[in-house]
Amino acid sequence: MTDWPVTELLNFSKMLENNRITQSESTALSIIRVFAMVLIVLCHIAQCYDMKVAWLLNVGVQIFFFMSGFLYGKLELPSSPFAFYKKRFVKVYLPYFVWVTLIVSVYVLFNLYKPNKRQIVLYLFNLQWFATPIDGLNHLWFLTVLMVGYLLTPWVKRIQIKYPLFCVLAFVICCAIEFVIVKKFYSFFAWVALYFAGMLYGLFDSKKLSNVVILVAGAFLILMGMSFKIDWLTLTEYRYHTIWLHWVLGLFLFVVLYRVLLRLIKSDKKHVALKHWDQISYEVYLTHHPLILGPLSLMFLTRYSLMNVLLMLMAVYVLSRALHYVSSFTKNLL
Repeated sequence: MTDWPVTELLNFSKMLENNRITQSESTALSIIRVFAMVLIVLCHIAQCYDMKVAWLLNVGVQIFFFMSGFLYGKLELPSSPFAFYKKRFVKVYLPYFVWVTLIVSVYVLFNLYKPNKRQIVLYLFNLQWFATPIDGLNHLWFLTVLMVGYLLTPWVKRIQIKYPLFCVLAFVICCAIEFVIVKKFYSFFAWVALYFAGMLYGLFDSKKLSNVVILVAGAFLILMGMSFKIDWLTLTEYRYHTIWLHWVLGLFLFVVLYRVLLRLIKSDKKHVALKHWDQISYEVYLTHHPLILGPLSLMFLTRYSLMNVLLMLMAVYVLSRALHYVSSFTKNLL
């Protein structure tokens, strides 16, 4: 008799055995991380040229949210929450702080943009979701969402280990209240919920569960596609039903890619190029936007669009490597 995936929620010993990342899983995650990075860069290039496909390419952010939660659902965290916070601070906030400080300084020094005090304070404390965006740094809203996810992760993980079925039920109830009843600030809480959906999936990771997730999410996407014609203006504004579209699509793409890649990957070693781009993928997330959209944009530097894109990509690569080096050097001093 074949067990339903829900029975695995009660198999604690098997669940805890999954709290590790194998080499093939690590390679698969690196590929998905780089894929999400490419989607986001392409999204902003398309947005620069007013191409409607930009508002579907931005699903790379939702893939990243789900994958981030997945990692902390699957991995064993430090015993102390504050050890976890310190590690996240150094890895995530340090490059962010260096980059934001550099860009704002260049803006002010060359009189390109004058952020007000409220913008500066909110950006420095990674609360830019609640600020009027600084031109060229609009894309950093996702880090406020991640910060909330990281702050809650150690505590949620403890509850997940002890009461996994309760966490599933609580998650479903909270999503129902937020998406169906409240709908206030639903975009912010939707992305936080997506992060914790990834945590739940990572905790109960199995082929059976993946098949169910793919089936349900795929059916949802098909029904949504049949029920309404895509309104591109609606997509640009992240309205209610398009948030659901991005939410489910990000989850769906991650699970499909993850499972397909695990079947395809045969080698235990990552390709050098993959390791290289995976290493600087976060820095690329940080650095690319000001060079595409904003006062420092290189997209109209010459008459030739292809030349501009190539120059922009080269500049992003150099800045990403430099930011990674500075962050790593500073990290070693701490």
